[in-house]
Amino acid sequence: MEYSIWVYLVLLAAGFLAGIINTLAGNGSILTITALSVAAGLPVGMANGTNRVGVTFQTLVGLRAFLKSGKTNFKGVWKIAIPTIIGSALGAYAAVEVGKSNEIWLSRAIGGVMVFMLFLVLNNPKKWVEENQNRKEVALPWLILIFLGVGFYGGFIQAGVGVIMLVVLMSATSYDLTNANAVKLLLTLLLTIPAFTIFIWNGQIEWIAGFTLSIAQMIGAAWAAKFAIGHPKASYWIRGILIGIIIIAIIRFLGIYDFVIDKILSF
Repeated sequence: MEYSIWVYLVLLAAGFLAGIINTLAGNGSILTITALSVAAGLPVGMANGTNRVGVTFQTLVGLRAFLKSGKTNFKGVWKIAIPTIIGSALGAYAAVEVGKSNEIWLSRAIGGVMVFMLFLVLNNPKKWVEENQNRKEVALPWLILIFLGVGFYGGFIQAGVGVIMLVVLMSATSYDLTNANAVKLLLTLLLTIPAFTIFIWNGQIEWIAGFTLSIAQMIGAAWAAKFAIGHPKASYWIRGILIGIIIIAIIRFLGIYDFVIDKILSF
């Protein structure tokens, strides 16, 4: 697929900003899915699949940094990894089928997720995670069901899964915050692999746009880690930008813009 120079610039900017957002706060996929759908003009299903290219590369970079630190402990992670992977495959399959049968349904589903993400961002779940240090791991059957659901969500729509996963890890397992972040990255990579494979198999990846985003995301993540994370006001700026992006995405994916335009033209 051929794009104008302006589309490439938008994708590069979106990828770069998403890399920073994912490093400092999370939810960068909200920006990349919106850019792929609005700027690149991809169908919602293909935008959802193409987004996984950048997610895969960026997660590998982040996980590598944690592994090099030697401060991670993945003991017992298999008991939540397996249901996460199974849930992801089911979620990706459901996303592909919904996208094929009715693109509007998938668009509305993503719009609904954006509303939920706006609620999470406004309520600052990261602060809750940092304060929630006194909890016990829930029983294994419940863990399996919880992470089956988390995997399904991540496979269906990637946006915001990192924040949700961190909240779940800190409330349902015995991992401390440092290990929870590392486990979050590992689980994100594991759930991305089956989802990515299913999207590839069903032709839901636009590789040029995907690689453009992934390169910019890795650069953005590296820049954030070296500079922005040390800026005292960086997280506030990123949170404000993210809120604005989520509102734009809600307007786009819930069809609010089209509804308003139709009403105006009907007069």
